Amino acid sequence: MKRASLTHFSAYPNTSDHPDSNSDEGAYMSDKLNLIETIANEDHFSTFSRIMGTSGANEVFSRAGDFTVLAPTNDAFAKISDEKMNGLINEEKQLQLKALLMYHILPGKVMATALKTGKTVTGQEIMFTDINGIKANSSALQARNLEATDGVVHAIDTVLAPPTHFGAPKPII
Repeated sequence: MKRASLTHFSAYPNTSDHPDSNSDEGAYMSDKLNLIETIANEDHFSTFSRIMGTSGANEVFSRAGDFTVLAPTNDAFAKISDEKMNGLINEEKQLQLKALLMYHILPGKVMATALKTGKTVTGQEIMFTDINGIKANSSALQARNLEATDGVVHAIDTVLAPPTHFGAPKPII
């Protein structure tokens, strides 16, 4: 399997500048890889990729249809305390971790310019704004429109937390 280079990820944060861009929206296909492979091939997503697999959250991609993944970078996970991460990882069956990760997945393939407030695959709302850059619940989108055969990936700079029952996002850090 071809390994994506680190410069490929960081040199084209707005993929419309990418020399292999093949659409008006600036997206490019990741050598026809699926979402799991596309995420695994980006070094910046190694933490997300690993815990998506260990928690079983990858199972969502076996459902019919395309998906949009808001993939936190390794730097985003570094913002979470070791105590909090260890608690999520060491939980039996990792149910909280799986729910947290699945909150980063939207049904359907949505390019960055078309993102709007809606529901994730968990049924919980996620808010998108485009003031001084596109943000998902205040987390900035970095690399955008990394296409896969079954959807698209957007890199984000903070791990998102599902809203509490009062509607406000709860802090993960």
